[in-house]
Amino acid sequence: MIIPKQYLIGLLNVLSETSSQLKVDYPPLGNLLDIKIGEKCEITAISREDFRTSRSNALRLYRNDNFLSREIPDHNDFKICMYASSLLNSENESILEQELQDEGKRNLLKGDKPLFIGYDTNSLRHRSNLLVQNVLAKLSLANSPNIGFCLSETVKRELRNQWDDKHKKSAIDKLCALHPQATRFLNQHPKTARMARLGAVEYKHLMTQLNCEEINGKGRGDNNIIQSYEYFRDKRNVDLLLISGDNDFTAMAHEEKIRSVYMKQPYNYDTNFECQWEELVELLYCMAIIFGHIRLEHIDIYGIWTGKNEDDWDDYRISVETDDPSIFKDLIILEQSSKLLI
Repeated sequence: MIIPKQYLIGLLNVLSETSSQLKVDYPPLGNLLDIKIGEKCEITAISREDFRTSRSNALRLYRNDNFLSREIPDHNDFKICMYASSLLNSENESILEQELQDEGKRNLLKGDKPLFIGYDTNSLRHRSNLLVQNVLAKLSLANSPNIGFCLSETVKRELRNQWDDKHKKSAIDKLCALHPQATRFLNQHPKTARMARLGAVEYKHLMTQLNCEEINGKGRGDNNIIQSYEYFRDKRNVDLLLISGDNDFTAMAHEEKIRSVYMKQPYNYDTNFECQWEELVELLYCMAIIFGHIRLEHIDIYGIWTGKNEDDWDDYRISVETDDPSIFKDLIILEQSSKLLI
């Protein structure tokens, strides 16, 4: 059954009725998360060392095949799932908060320039826009008329170039040796392309906001991205703050006297988290996309499947399979309730 990601709360509710302790597995590597369901969720993630050991053991059986090494997520991919779902904070989040807090003091009536926030390719791949929105909400600036958003067409072009790739049958056959559920991945994106597609979806959603403008840009690469933002700044006589997932991009922007914050991912982190249900849903969604398939207890959750289309991506849909008919009854109720609210 294909469902929007928010229905995962319904699945968690059903599962918590029989047990407050849940597990998330990835078949090639085994258990990745232990979850304790309560008013808040307590998550224990596999350690970096255990993850690397499980992955090494799995790939060793296939002589560290290059294709499998690219497709089986590594620990950094696992960390990106936690980062992209906002469970992990950027090491520079306090810098971002200070930058945005200062922007709340702008007064356009006194001649201050409006501020536009822009993104580079890596920041959208890591969904840093969600972190920015969270900080703006925290500072009560989410609806500030002083702050707008802008996106360079060059970023869109880079993301599109990165996700324009699909699995062929020969690749699926090889992947199924280690991950049998990958039979459903035919004609869908490989891992790196899926991560780029995550960013492309965020780009599209940002563009639906009334206070977001798209900037003309040529070619690809950091230089062209920065030049497009620089041209927009000078033509519109506005201030810019660029959000980047790349330290070199940030340095290049500073050379052009454009303010930029490098959203650095944490290297070390505690494997125990406490989070809201909604944050757990985001984590499961990101894992389903980046890993392609995960198992929540006896429920198979697919981030990609043969036939997944543009609307499925844009509406954050996943596919669930289970032999437990009661799960589908609850999902059907959710589906019918959502239609009544429209």
